[in-house]
Amino acid sequence: LNNFKEAIIWPVKGRISGRFGSHRILNGEPRNPHTGLDIAPGQGALIVAPLGGKVSLVSDQYLTGKTMVIDHGHGLSSVYAHMEKTFALQGHLINQGDPIGTVGSSGRATGPHLHWGINWYGERLNAGVALGIE
Repeated sequence: LNNFKEAIIWPVKGRISGRFGSHRILNGEPRNPHTGLDIAPGQGALIVAPLGGKVSLVSDQYLTGKTMVIDHGHGLSSVYAHMEKTFALQGHLINQGDPIGTVGSSGRATGPHLHWGINWYGERLNAGVALGIE
């Protein structure tokens, strides 16, 4: 991640409510490890693009709710889930720091938060490492 022109910035500031790789239990059954970083700043908080890129997906999914994916190039993409509102459309070019939506609790969520994931050539990475907090 050091070869990008810009350093990754926080998409939204708030309490970390879920960490990458943490094991989850649902109805007493173990589930797959958590694939992103959950940030809980409160309903409606503004989400910005941590890097520039092209919006490759805007969709409303059963589990992840209002979801956006940004392709940053060089195999790097980022995922934003459980959004209340999305501001960009598929195909839009965005710059680092541009508003892309607001925090919500859409999909299967226990409260308002942003689920933020980073993928490099399809492999999930720890966004906390990219931010220097883990």
